[in-house]
Amino acid sequence: MPAGKLGVPAGQLSEIDLKRQLRTMWHTREETVLQGGAHAIAAHTHRMLELEFEFIARFATESTPNPARTRRGARARSGQSKGRG
Repeated sequence: MPAGKLGVPAGQLSEIDLKRQLRTMWHTREETVLQGGAHAIAAHTHRMLELEFEFIARFATESTPNPARTRRGARARSGQSKGRG
């Protein structure tokens, strides 16, 4: 995707705008996949990933995985061994 074609680069967005655009992307994902063409889905995916990676970079504390949602956490809940490492 050409730079700038999908809006302001994620790194240049304010924190408020970054979070607002992410909410919009997540809200419109289903409609895009179900009703959009291949180009629309590709553009949506590209922009969503750009915003998500920027969010993770800026908000490391907020985006730290919940241990219960990892494979290790699932194994622990089910009584399985911890696996590797």
